[in-house]
Amino acid sequence: MPLYTVTARDANGRTVSQVKDAPSVGDLVQEMRKAGLTVIGVKSEGGGGGSAVASTQNAPTEAQAKAKSQGSIFQKKVKVGDMAAFCRQMSTMLRAGLSLLDSLETIAAETETPVFKSALENVMLDIEAGSKLSDAMKKHGHIFSPLMCSMIEAGEVSGSLDTILEQLGVFFKRRHKLQQQIKSATAYPKFVAGFFVLIVSGIFMFLVPQFKELFDQYGGELPFLTSVLILISDAIVKWWFITLPLLAGAVAAFIFWRRTPAGAESWDRMILKAPLFGPLTLKSGVSRFTMTLSTLVRNGITLDQSLEITSKTLGNYVLEQAILDARQKLIQGYSLYQALTDGGVFPSLMTKMVKVGEDSGALPDMLADVTEYYEEEVTSAVQGITSLIEPALIICLGGVVLVVILGIYLPIFNLSRTAAKGSAGK
Repeated sequence: MPLYTVTARDANGRTVSQVKDAPSVGDLVQEMRKAGLTVIGVKSEGGGGGSAVASTQNAPTEAQAKAKSQGSIFQKKVKVGDMAAFCRQMSTMLRAGLSLLDSLETIAAETETPVFKSALENVMLDIEAGSKLSDAMKKHGHIFSPLMCSMIEAGEVSGSLDTILEQLGVFFKRRHKLQQQIKSATAYPKFVAGFFVLIVSGIFMFLVPQFKELFDQYGGELPFLTSVLILISDAIVKWWFITLPLLAGAVAAFIFWRRTPAGAESWDRMILKAPLFGPLTLKSGVSRFTMTLSTLVRNGITLDQSLEITSKTLGNYVLEQAILDARQKLIQGYSLYQALTDGGVFPSLMTKMVKVGEDSGALPDMLADVTEYYEEEVTSAVQGITSLIEPALIICLGGVVLVVILGIYLPIFNLSRTAAKGSAGK
């Protein structure tokens, strides 16, 4: 059997290093966990075999992928819900006794998403040529995430691929539910904002120019508010050939800035501090972090590799960097609790429950409890935001309409008073 140098931490926080033999890294991690040790890292010393998880050092993080995708309109992805269904179907077929190729062929034939269908067909060709499922999937990183490839590789080594796929199905299903909750919180505000833009644009393009002609006929000095409204109307109607390129340039500059590390950090940090949506973003990020980490550690992937993989799934640059910093401190000998606490990003409730999990040797179970708690928190936050945003947007829309009406009718009131004084003087 292959030899491994394993670095682990006991219940008292002491770091120990041992050289042990095991059929695979997954078996080694399970053995150390039964002994009450939390595995930090594993290094192969030869003798055959290898790591159950390939390096993901060069894989882009979700925040980086999201930033890059803003510049690619035609980039296609597979929905999380479709991936959850794929994992559940694969697990069911493998347990029913179908071969790996037959299972993939059946699912590919029923898949309606062209990019997913093409990826599955290419995976089947690689498997027929002698590749493992995990290695074939790694060639399609835009479809199969590092997390999925790592867990499938661990399942291949341990001989529990059907169980791993079932757990991945549950994981993607819960993640899909979380995404739907976030979307439900922003769907109505987006609709109202779009309707608001249409109404205001119509006012400035059609209504204000008509009143401007009326004001020009009577002359006189216009109130400041009216002058501002007329200036905006002229920028949209008369100077559109200047206004549109300026707006397009501003959007392009923002996208470019957002794709830089400094821009991504500044923007995502601002999102985390934003009212209403900041706490929601943090809670959903914590839920995704604990859900992913629990799934990986439970299936025999070392803690440092689990943190590296998890950091690529959060979709927020600040949270991702906090996880990577925690990983470095973990390698230096810190406990996971200390490493996460020093970052100052994650809530104390989460880090304290992580400490309890480390001390009791039941970190995956404790992380699963944290996930359930924060999923409920996300649901409550979504409901709260939805109930607050609806009246807030209505008030904002009414305020803008009021400003426009005042800007239009103030000169009319002034003209009426002037005409009344002129009649009285005669």
